[in-house]
Amino acid sequence: MAYFYSTRKYLYCLTILSLLLLAACSPASSNKTPSANSHHTAVSTVLPQASSQTDQSAIDRLIATTGCGKVSPITPGTSASVTIDAHPRQAEGYTARNYLVHVPINYSGDHPVPAVLIFHGYGGNPVGMEKSTAFSKLADQQDFIAVYPQGLPDGPGGPSFWASIGPYDYGVDDALFVSDVLNRLQSEFCIDARRIYATGFSNGGAMAAYVACTLGMRIAAFAPVSGNFYAIPGGCYPGRPLPILDIHGTADPLLPYNGIPSSVNPQWPLPAIPDWLHDWAVRDGCTVGPVIFLQTSMAVGEQWTHCLGDGAVVHYRMIGEGHSWPRMIGSRSGTEAIWDFLEMHTLPG
Repeated sequence: MAYFYSTRKYLYCLTILSLLLLAACSPASSNKTPSANSHHTAVSTVLPQASSQTDQSAIDRLIATTGCGKVSPITPGTSASVTIDAHPRQAEGYTARNYLVHVPINYSGDHPVPAVLIFHGYGGNPVGMEKSTAFSKLADQQDFIAVYPQGLPDGPGGPSFWASIGPYDYGVDDALFVSDVLNRLQSEFCIDARRIYATGFSNGGAMAAYVACTLGMRIAAFAPVSGNFYAIPGGCYPGRPLPILDIHGTADPLLPYNGIPSSVNPQWPLPAIPDWLHDWAVRDGCTVGPVIFLQTSMAVGEQWTHCLGDGAVVHYRMIGEGHSWPRMIGSRSGTEAIWDFLEMHTLPG
């Protein structure tokens, strides 16, 4: 397939450097991907399987939560791997997929809490992403549910990946997988349906951007980090102005800040980050910006304002940083800065 073969070598290089830069790409002992006969469980607790599903489309609209008042199937303050039924035609033939859930320590189930989807990088896994971002620790402090989905193998026995431009490789429909995960989460936990968010690193950052285009009516705000923003065939039409936060290092050797021009890769060029942000500002109807609101030796913060609806475009340009999760942005950790942005936004409707 065109996308797969044109990017396989590039993504393998991305995996190697990511192993050095971000613990989200974990050692082989914990970097297992689900197989048709043996489903990965990162920790011991596995929730009951959902009922069998048939092929369907992702649900891109506000869905009522039915999990309030139920006892949490995961002990608050801990994380557990959950296995759910998959749609084999959209999941490389797999009949089940998994994700890691961290339930905040003070979770009671009697009031709605936000949820954050955190997508690992190419070759990564949920346990590594949980460890490297410290999102679960922050979830305990800020009372939200942290969710770490697991990508599928990039071909038989290959590194895990996200189909972040749509179902073009092996027919994988990761928007449908995310929709299924949200359905399950909202049936078992007291999740605030208007405060579901998405972030991710590298290929996972691209996945966060992809669900902005495909599930923008269900997820409130998005924060990709060091994403590979290949053009989505058919374009991006989220249905409403969206809050977008992007973080990218100016010295990223794998996904260059200034992009990869078509003269270098005519089939799959990468846009320069300022151009990608400009497109989102236009999509959101923003009329002012970019305006600098933060300037330190490590980061420059820019934003576009006077946007339509809940639209917002914010960018942290990480000075001299490579392909990595941000350590500090101003006085906050990178993870805290992402949460500060996400929590400001609520899905309208």
